[in-house]
Amino acid sequence: MSRLRGWRHWLLLGALLVASAAAWVAPGPHGTVLAGIMLAVAWVWIGRFVMGFDRDQRLFQETVVQLNETVERWASGDLQARVYLDQEDPLDPLAYGLNRVAEVLTERTHDLEQDKQRLEAILTSMANGIIILTHGLTITLSNAAALKLFRIDEPHVVGKHLLEVIRDVAIDDAVHKVTREGGAQTVEWSPPDYESTVVEVTVAALTQPTGGLGAVLVARDVSAQRQVDRMRQDFVANVSHELQTPLTIIRGFTETLLDNPDPVMAERFIQLIHDEADRMSRLVDDLLALSRMEHHSLPVALQPVDVPVLIDSIVSKMTPRAASAGLTITNRVPPGLPLMAGDADLLAEVFLNLVSNAVQYTPEGGAITISGTVDEQAGLVGVCVTDTGIGIPSADQSRIFERFYRVDKARSRASGGTGLGLAIVKHIIELHTGRIEVKSTVGRGSEFLVWVPEYAGEPLV
Repeated sequence: MSRLRGWRHWLLLGALLVASAAAWVAPGPHGTVLAGIMLAVAWVWIGRFVMGFDRDQRLFQETVVQLNETVERWASGDLQARVYLDQEDPLDPLAYGLNRVAEVLTERTHDLEQDKQRLEAILTSMANGIIILTHGLTITLSNAAALKLFRIDEPHVVGKHLLEVIRDVAIDDAVHKVTREGGAQTVEWSPPDYESTVVEVTVAALTQPTGGLGAVLVARDVSAQRQVDRMRQDFVANVSHELQTPLTIIRGFTETLLDNPDPVMAERFIQLIHDEADRMSRLVDDLLALSRMEHHSLPVALQPVDVPVLIDSIVSKMTPRAASAGLTITNRVPPGLPLMAGDADLLAEVFLNLVSNAVQYTPEGGAITISGTVDEQAGLVGVCVTDTGIGIPSADQSRIFERFYRVDKARSRASGGTGLGLAIVKHIIELHTGRIEVKSTVGRGSEFLVWVPEYAGEPLV
């Protein structure tokens, strides 16, 4: 087509030359006729040129319309649209370039979509909460973990100001500081209605594409860590206290004996020193046993355990002590109870601890009952120790398995207990992949139900 346009240019030039020649030959003989013919030819050529020019204009307009429509489709998101022109069209190279741009944009859009999906998958699967803020503290991104950690009921928070979503002075101050000065700040947040939950919030500055500093909030639940820290502190304090008492008594008696070596007094004091040393020894033994259980270094030989026989031996050991306290122990474990899969010595320690606690916390005239049950669907064998004792307040029931935790501290220490019995019970049951359930009412008594897997018959590891 460009070649034809070149011929049209030559056609116009030829028409001008022919017209000029007609004017030159017109004065000569027969010049009028020849000039007329030459002018007619010139007009024909000029007409063809004008017609070709009009056709080119129409084609150019059609090309421009097609280019405009295609660009509008790209702007609306349809990057599959293409411009198709004749190879002879002078705008064909431009169309090819635009089509190539559309292909590159399609590839980039596909890559961006994949990156977006990966980012969404990462944010969704993260346990940490993420909130991104603009310089004006408007939320531009948040994940589900953030909504859960900050107790946000509304799922759509993008576009809202931070204070509309999280009303906390410490977080707001930290965000304002990092958006002014940069750097990072760490604060802790707890929901107003549940202060035992602790969320650690790290606020870091984030450079904005439009200038200024935004912020990114990374939140993680540190409640378990704080609880462990508290339990560690309580443990150190309790151990120190439990050891300090007998050591003080032993030191006082030994100093008295050194100052006044009276044989009659010495015999009594030596017995008291022996009792306190024995109490310290039991405490250390219990601590070592707990440590081995927690590190799974305590050997557990899982063998078939005849529960009725085991409970009979426990009842025989505890009956004299219960009788001296004015209590009765009733054994209602049926003889046909299935075998437990466990270590007989460790399970004996569990039930001995439970019955001993029942005797200790049941007033004179009370009763202790031991019964058995089976959960056939779950494959578990259960032993229940029930008493009519003082009961456990509901606020303390979730903590009675903690080390050194005592509901009645005075009575527990008076009986020589170490405060580790129920902690040991819990760990032994966990080593047997079982569970223990507690039901108690103050003034009416308590019920401890131990579930241990039933022995399946084949060798257990």
